[in-house]
Amino acid sequence: MINEKAIKGEKNTGYEGPEGGPFRCSNCEYFNSTTDGCSQEDMKKHSRRKKLPSGDVLVEAGGCCIYEEHKKR
Repeated sequence: MINEKAIKGEKNTGYEGPEGGPFRCSNCEYFNSTTDGCSQEDMKKHSRRKKLPSGDVLVEAGGCCIYEEHKKR
């Protein structure tokens, strides 16, 4: 369960730009480097950031959120 009081950045997703977070979207399995989009379902549902035509959330490669998952090798 996520502790809502511990979330920094955007409400419900914790998204922070490159200046604030400990992780990087570019290292996440949900990040699409071609579109700078995030396909994580809860991020798509809760984020107030701009949505791409695909429905993915527009993020920065250096940003991060509470749903970060390292790319599988």
